[in-house]
Amino acid sequence: MVNRATVAEGIKDDVWVPSVCVTCFSCCHVLVHRVNGVVIKVEGNPESPHNGEKVCAKGNAAMMSLYDPNRLTHPVKRTNPEKGIGVDPKWVEITWDEALNTVAERLKKIRKDNPKKLMATTFDESATFFLRAWCAAFGTPHHSWVGYFCGNALHPIMYTTNGSFHSDFDVNHCNYLILMGNQMGFNLGLNPNIVTQKMADARARGMKLVVVDPVCSYAAAKADEWVPIRPGTDAAFALGMVNILLNELGIYDREFIGKNTNGSYLVGPDGFFVRDVSTKKPLIWDSVEGKPKPFDADIKGPSIEGTYQVEGISVRPAFELLKEHVKKYTPESVSQITTVPVEVIRRIAKEYGEAARIGSKIIIDGKELPYRPVAVNQYKGTNAHKHGTMSGISVQLLNILMGGMYVVGSHQGVNIIGPDRSWEPLQTRDGLIQPARPIGTFHTADNIRRPETLGLPEIFPFSTNISTMVHLSVHNPEQFKLTFKPEMLLLA
Repeated sequence: MVNRATVAEGIKDDVWVPSVCVTCFSCCHVLVHRVNGVVIKVEGNPESPHNGEKVCAKGNAAMMSLYDPNRLTHPVKRTNPEKGIGVDPKWVEITWDEALNTVAERLKKIRKDNPKKLMATTFDESATFFLRAWCAAFGTPHHSWVGYFCGNALHPIMYTTNGSFHSDFDVNHCNYLILMGNQMGFNLGLNPNIVTQKMADARARGMKLVVVDPVCSYAAAKADEWVPIRPGTDAAFALGMVNILLNELGIYDREFIGKNTNGSYLVGPDGFFVRDVSTKKPLIWDSVEGKPKPFDADIKGPSIEGTYQVEGISVRPAFELLKEHVKKYTPESVSQITTVPVEVIRRIAKEYGEAARIGSKIIIDGKELPYRPVAVNQYKGTNAHKHGTMSGISVQLLNILMGGMYVVGSHQGVNIIGPDRSWEPLQTRDGLIQPARPIGTFHTADNIRRPETLGLPEIFPFSTNISTMVHLSVHNPEQFKLTFKPEMLLLA
């Protein structure tokens, strides 16, 4: 690696070039120091509000890829058709003209036959938008960021609960934070440089951090409390806390659940929403007027508990059924599942519920706002197991039941409302949240139809990461009733 001292004499080119680091999601703003055509240093851009002049060790070392002696600088072609572990592909160097002509001829043939037979993908996140534009011009809908497995469970969980893409928290005002299966705030996660600094500030002002993780990670090592847990049992731990909060302590935000969730929707003996006969809309029991009304009517007092009669049938609000369902998750049974001691489960549930300060307000910039200074944040560790999506939704209940959704101190996601309200959340026909289209690929249940693309989004109403299904559909297109079989993968 070139060092400052070796280029000090005879310098002809000495500049700092503004750029963006793309070695991870965060895309931090950097300044690249180039001397005589050689990069010798990468630093954070002090004018950046995104990473605040900081750049991590990985970003600082990114320039090494420019000077890797094994870096490929010319096209190569496989000459051995046999493939397998330990089999030499017998690469040979070819010219750029030969490489481009070979690819172009294949593309011409496919485009003339059926453009859908081309699958294009990339490991380069910053190139995805250009790739999509190129694919649209070519005529194929098959483009994705290859191998996107990290958020397969998390993103559908967030789409259906917070209307956005991600799980985040208000670190500036949170007083009690539980990290489950992730280390956000410890130089990991979204915008790690800034969040790590803010996490340190929050800890200094007294925020309690509890880390629930099988491994004593960096976050666990720095936490106020590390709770070791058997891998894959996060849902049981979360539902055990929910049971204690709902059925033992009675700590939950009744107003939020009644007005902002489907906890007030009436459910019949068959387990489905009870609907208005004429409009087919889910019904809510108005405790003030003593009768059921469609969810979007003027409801003065939505009931979330009790049993009611609608058309001669006994019905109950969904929240009442939730309370009954979680009774099976006693601290004793949860302890056997998770290996977390009974007294720890009870104490953390109590601490979390009391720290939520349900009903409290806070004044910021002269405005009085709801205040719920608690959050549970999750990611891969919680979701990377069988039934990971359902596990994550169980964990998310801890935020929802406290009313800790997009209020000061609580759980939040990526911005759900765009600049000048250029986008904002939609709602399904049943009044449930549906993310704005620009937030990400999203399909409603109304759009379910026979698959037409390799990612099969047509049969997964709220899936986001279609690349996982491509691995199946490429090999067995007939299993999913696709009318074509892919013939070429272009990895850009």
